[in-house]
Amino acid sequence: MAVKRIRNIIVIISIVVLIIAGLGFNNGLLFNADVRIFVLDVGQGDSILIKAFDKNILIDAGPDKNLVADRLRLFGVKDLSIIIATHPHSDHIGGMVEVIDRYRPEYYLDPGIPHTSKIYRTLLDKVEEKKLKYIRPSGQTIHIQSAELFIFPVPDGIKNINNGSVVSRLSYKDFSMLFLGDAELEEQAFIMKVNGEKLSSKIMKVSHHGSNNGTDQRLLDAVRPEVSIISVGKDNPYGHPQRETLELMEKNGIKVYRTDRDGAIAILSNGDLYKIIREQGSIIERVMFIILQIKEFISGGI
Repeated sequence: MAVKRIRNIIVIISIVVLIIAGLGFNNGLLFNADVRIFVLDVGQGDSILIKAFDKNILIDAGPDKNLVADRLRLFGVKDLSIIIATHPHSDHIGGMVEVIDRYRPEYYLDPGIPHTSKIYRTLLDKVEEKKLKYIRPSGQTIHIQSAELFIFPVPDGIKNINNGSVVSRLSYKDFSMLFLGDAELEEQAFIMKVNGEKLSSKIMKVSHHGSNNGTDQRLLDAVRPEVSIISVGKDNPYGHPQRETLELMEKNGIKVYRTDRDGAIAILSNGDLYKIIREQGSIIERVMFIILQIKEFISGGI
């Protein structure tokens, strides 16, 4: 039964690929990307899946208890090497306990900021129960074959939890993407001072859901992104992304993608080129996203 299902899926993929090829779409990266990054649509929150070579890394798990854990399975994830909780706000760690239960990560990384919320205490209890190796950010580099994930250090004396967010940057040959969590301007100034040379990136996951306290011209001058991605909930009560942020992106000629409009956003790279595919983009993009998801599901094992 499983073999028949796999054959049917392969036939469907082959037909769709032929259609896309007939439309002249370059699908090379769809099947040959060493690095695949998925900014998941979790509503008003953050969750990003990084699939680099043979490793799976999750940054944040959104506000919902089960949503991210359920979606990871659809992308062929059977286990996780590292999970990163950028900071202990519920819109970033709401689904982390369920993720740990289902995907058996080896390492858990968070900023180590004291926080007394019930959800964070429950998360730390789960980390201890599962005996995960606990890492704190200190400017270390995590090697994933030819790719590198750099973890920026967190400033001391944090008063605003957002300003203790774990900030990281994935690089692979000529490709790079910066993940800012909810880091506000204060933490960004610290990072620019101690590791500013490592900020430059092709793609930037915009801080704090597009709030105007998460992006300014100084940051954009340091990062110089071609593309920015905002993880944000539709019709959220905070007015995210804020007009000032969007205008700043437009002024700097930065292409903006948003999960509230585009759904999940896939970034594929072979280290030289990158391609972005939107779950809710054009008809061709939607078909490509489905093919990509099927490919990831099959490669993860049925």
